[in-house]
Amino acid sequence: MKALRVLILKDYDTSIIRIINILERNEFYLDICDNVNEFLEYTYYNHYDLYIIDIDDRNKSRFKLIKLLNEYQDKTMKLVIARRPNIIKASFLYGCDECIVKSIDENELLLRIKALIRREYKVHSDLISLSNNLVYDIFRKKILKNKSEILIGEKPLQIIAYLLKYRGLFVSSKNLENGVYPANSNNKNGSIRFHVHKIRQVIGEDLIISNRTNGYKINIQ
Repeated sequence: MKALRVLILKDYDTSIIRIINILERNEFYLDICDNVNEFLEYTYYNHYDLYIIDIDDRNKSRFKLIKLLNEYQDKTMKLVIARRPNIIKASFLYGCDECIVKSIDENELLLRIKALIRREYKVHSDLISLSNNLVYDIFRKKILKNKSEILIGEKPLQIIAYLLKYRGLFVSSKNLENGVYPANSNNKNGSIRFHVHKIRQVIGEDLIISNRTNGYKINIQ
């Protein structure tokens, strides 16, 4: 899971450090913050694959953060770390995607994170088939052809990943732009068209269907 980027909102309790250490050992990219305002600032400048939000009896206001993220239609998976079991029910009621207690062991933590990412892609494996000999690795964020990596650049990969999450549906240019560029970006639709053109050049014309009215759709079985 070397390519996964995680934003952690930690508590004053040092027990969260154990979970941070587990993620570092497994080579996640981590950004760590101490308060809600800092958390929101990170989300303004970056995209993440997972939010980890530490909640205990002293900072229940963080439930409102989860609700706010959902109201803004932030699709990033939200994992709550709870010190006590009474936090779990409220976390789900406010809209988290998963909640675990801090005493969780390393293997279970990693399995639950993998399950969240797979849920986002609506798959049960690490690979999504793009064609007979082409696959996308959702955890390493790589396209492989006959097990060899195809290099197409970061933004084209992000476009493919976003469209895979909504495969079978057209995604508007605006939503695709919001899905691959952070909120502070000034990039417009022309940038998306440029990267889609590169994808078609490297991988093939048929992978992404475009429609002036409806946007873009990834074309896989």
